[in-house]
Amino acid sequence: MKRYINITLLLLFGLAVFTSCESLLDVDPEEVVLSDDYLGDSELDARSALFGVLSQMQELTGQYVVLGELRADLVNVNSRTADELRQISKHEVEEGNSYSDPTALFAIINNCNFAIEGIDTEAYENLLLDDYASILRIRVWAQMQILIHYGKLPYITEPIRTNDDLEKNYPLLTINEAIDQLILDLQPITGVENVTKYENSLGFNIFKMIPNQDILLGDLNLWKGNYVEAAIHYKQFLDDNVSGGGNFYNLTSQYGAITTQSGGNYNVRNNWENIYQENIQNNVVINYVAFDDQYRQPNSAFSILMNEIKPSALAILKWGAQFKAFEGERYELGDNRAEASYEGEGDLAIITKYQYEYFVWNRVVKIYLRYAEAINYAGFPDQALTIVNGIFNNPGVEPKDAPIFDNDEGYLNFDVDQYFNTNSSDEPISGNLGVRGRVSMEPVTVNEDLTEAEKIEEVGMLILEEAALELAFEGNRWEDLMRFALRSNDASILANAVADKFETSGDDAGAAAIQAKLMNPENWFLPLTIPSNFSSGN
Repeated sequence: MKRYINITLLLLFGLAVFTSCESLLDVDPEEVVLSDDYLGDSELDARSALFGVLSQMQELTGQYVVLGELRADLVNVNSRTADELRQISKHEVEEGNSYSDPTALFAIINNCNFAIEGIDTEAYENLLLDDYASILRIRVWAQMQILIHYGKLPYITEPIRTNDDLEKNYPLLTINEAIDQLILDLQPITGVENVTKYENSLGFNIFKMIPNQDILLGDLNLWKGNYVEAAIHYKQFLDDNVSGGGNFYNLTSQYGAITTQSGGNYNVRNNWENIYQENIQNNVVINYVAFDDQYRQPNSAFSILMNEIKPSALAILKWGAQFKAFEGERYELGDNRAEASYEGEGDLAIITKYQYEYFVWNRVVKIYLRYAEAINYAGFPDQALTIVNGIFNNPGVEPKDAPIFDNDEGYLNFDVDQYFNTNSSDEPISGNLGVRGRVSMEPVTVNEDLTEAEKIEEVGMLILEEAALELAFEGNRWEDLMRFALRSNDASILANAVADKFETSGDDAGAAAIQAKLMNPENWFLPLTIPSNFSSGN
């Protein structure tokens, strides 16, 4: 029989973590202030608080990937897999499973609450306001992880210091209630940038370790079904960062190039592996967690991710069903992204996207795909397909006539001079290549005879599939499947996908059992027992 985890113990543990956690990168012990009035007197105190929270995020890497991928359809176990991971894969979590334990998430939230309460945002001419905003955004990110995997949010915004604090009454929010609340929580820090003054500690960019405001609001509104609002925030993030047809966050690098040679032969050059190098590729990486053995921050999850999980046969099958293309026309079977996503076969196959020195939890292509998802369900499937395919990847449409120009709605338009290089007639000739175009993949299409509603649903499924091909193994798959299933009120979207993983690997009985189990949305969430002083309707 399962023993459900009790939040009371977790919060007490979170308090203990706060009073003993080490700072993230090269912070001297004397910088960590533990008194009740900390953070009010020194910028170094705020730095210690931020770095302490970021150090806790390092502990989440293994859990983030395992819960985000192994519960879904693209990652499977192998002969070396520990029992805890097998439980996660089979959705049969037993007592004491460390991967289902939300302690680290609740500890992050509690420590954020300490810092948010302690930072004097008006002191030093608002010098600490960006610290405050950064820590609040980390708290929202952690609260979203709890919602995704536990289906409810014990909403606590003040630090838990003692047992008496645990006995107070707190709200217990449903997914929709929590999303509304988290959107409200972010409003007061609109326009406040994340910290940049700690940018190069040990060579790591601290700015890139903190969630972005527009991306958080885009994600929250996407879950809520506020599709226009979500699209506006995603597009704002892109517009704020892309400039002059440049490479930064602009999907201009051609990672799978196909060219013709004399005699009509084709030459294929695959650079997809360049995204996943020892050195962080800042032009495509938005957020990452860094590790450094010298300062007692080793990547404890790396060995597990490299040795105890593997790409599922279904994931490999999905890549194998794609077609490479030259100028939009079908060339040969296979997906250019497969080669650098995994290597080996069968039980010896390993995932090659991970690096020991850092873990990427947000790449810019995910934002393009979620933007496409948002505008599709806002009623613009043609524009969404263009984001997926790119404007140079459809031989039937001139780039200048692509539907991401000249729309009445500003959030649908991509400024030509900002995202593209142009000719003398101000027509785009190079620049943003789209998700599939930049890897020379055949454009995806839908039947033009579909009704508008049918077209939106078809394009939505294409976007979900493209996210599988593009973002596999990066921790996003479970939440993507769940979001699409909840939107359509169709549990089979999630249940069938996970069952297909088992069936493709030859486990028909397991596939049937998991499909039946996941048809009940209550079984999507990990166990978490909430004390009676956490109640709905507060």
